[in-house]
Amino acid sequence: MKLAIRRALLAMSTTITGEGRVARRVGDVGKMIARMCRAKKIRLGIRAQLLASQTLGQIMPIAAIPFLTRMVDPGEMGHYQIALSIALVALPFAIFQADVFVPVAHDADEVQTLLRRALLTTLIVGSVATSVAFLLPSGGGAEAAITAFLLLAVMSLTSLTNAVLIRKNDMSRLVHRNMVGGAFVAIMQTMFAMVHPTAISLGLGMLIGRVLCQVLLRSTRHYAPHSNRSEVPKDFWRVLTGAGASALGTFASQMPMLLVAPVYGAAAAGYLGLGQRVVGAPTGLIGQGVNQIIVADASAIIRSGQSKLWTGLRWQVLLLISLSLAAAMAITIIIPPLTPWIFGAPWAPAGKYMQILAVPMCLQLVAIPMVPLMAMLGMQKAMLSLQIFRMVCIVGCIFLGSKLSLGMPLTVTLISAVWTMAYVATIGLAIEGMRKYDMQERRA
Repeated sequence: MKLAIRRALLAMSTTITGEGRVARRVGDVGKMIARMCRAKKIRLGIRAQLLASQTLGQIMPIAAIPFLTRMVDPGEMGHYQIALSIALVALPFAIFQADVFVPVAHDADEVQTLLRRALLTTLIVGSVATSVAFLLPSGGGAEAAITAFLLLAVMSLTSLTNAVLIRKNDMSRLVHRNMVGGAFVAIMQTMFAMVHPTAISLGLGMLIGRVLCQVLLRSTRHYAPHSNRSEVPKDFWRVLTGAGASALGTFASQMPMLLVAPVYGAAAAGYLGLGQRVVGAPTGLIGQGVNQIIVADASAIIRSGQSKLWTGLRWQVLLLISLSLAAAMAITIIIPPLTPWIFGAPWAPAGKYMQILAVPMCLQLVAIPMVPLMAMLGMQKAMLSLQIFRMVCIVGCIFLGSKLSLGMPLTVTLISAVWTMAYVATIGLAIEGMRKYDMQERRA
């Protein structure tokens, strides 16, 4: 195809210019085409590497679970899960959206300011999370508290250092960290559990594994200042609103598990939990890689000041929507009949909940990367309002299910509908925000 383009240009130019000028022009055009093709191959290659590395990084700790469950008793594992839930909910407040604003920061000084603020808020929020874990009834006390602090520290470290790599445009280093970090976490957790099988050991193993990864794979690339001075909203209340929206989104995902058990019993909650885990596997495996790609591409466009945010990300968003719907359809058809064979006959009812939850859980693959993008565009209030509405509706669904004796399947169906509407609204708001950004940049 390149040869055909060159010949066409040569034929057109010969009628106008001399042979020397034709040769120079054709040569310049050929070089430009070659650069464009190489750049496209590089971008596609990095995206594929990010997805593959993140998938491998997620698979390795999962592969270590059968070994850990044979060394750590269920009670200790329960303390670890409680600490993990607390750390996940506290994380948005701990990093205070530094992971969102570092990729679009103007220069190294602004990056350092954001990182220092994130360190301070991590210490403050970590202290609060530790107190919450300590005071929870039957939550593990001091052990869960220490584990929660360790997990929050390692999650903050990972989020912030990944954001720094995106800001430096050092994507190859990010690929390496995704893979090596997952391997180190799996190895260190297993080693620590062999020596001292407790929740604290698992948290400490994760922390040391990630720290070793950061030390061995440090980035030597410098921050390149960008010319776009259009300010991304970073004032205190907007950042607090965005962090609150992210935390409420995480909490809303945990709510059904917390509220279903008292109404329908522990077994029903177990079926629901397994259903969530299975249908959420596509998002769990490649979701972080997709998030890194979207944030990297969006922050590069914003730093450049170009009015092509939606046009630049459109094909990615549409592809993600297609993939998520295809995954939901495959899960709905294939997984439920295999549930008794894979997980055992007692777990057969979980197949029904996998069918019910397939669409919203797969739509997370599209909705989750839209959240940091909305924060970059200053849409924190819309995010917070949407998450509050989602939480109220979930509580309402479970309350109606209890009062009207709707039964667990119908109640979960209502929750699934709420989740689906919330994720569709998130995607729609993000697309509208990208279009508005492009319009404003064109006018500027």
